[in-house]
Amino acid sequence: MPTTRTALTLIVVAAASAATWFAWLGWETGYRTLPDGSVTGPYSTMQVVAAGATIACIVVAGCLALRCSVRGSIAVVACTTVGFALAWGRAAAASDETGLWVVGLLLLVVGTAAGGSAVAVLTRLMSRRVLQHRR
Repeated sequence: MPTTRTALTLIVVAAASAATWFAWLGWETGYRTLPDGSVTGPYSTMQVVAAGATIACIVVAGCLALRCSVRGSIAVVACTTVGFALAWGRAAAASDETGLWVVGLLLLVVGTAAGGSAVAVLTRLMSRRVLQHRR
């Protein structure tokens, strides 16, 4: 049974992840035609990199708040993935008539979970190393 502190941390992680999508990507809806005639969008590279960096920071903060336990780290990655994916999926489902948003959602979930897991593992390794160095 998770403690109140753990539950609150996970709720904040999920909410911050959803807010990350709205802050970096949620306001951009249009495609742009470049001078060479190609079409790009709806997100710029900077927006996606910033959203990814923000999600990484949320995972680090969540893992550290839960003392880098394995179960806590798994829960942080799951809540990050769900929060971000729900925000993206809500907007994608509303604007897609083809149904392909489900494929995008699946790819987003896999990518966010994989990236979040890598960040959580690195956070755990680094925190253990710092603790060993302090002794």
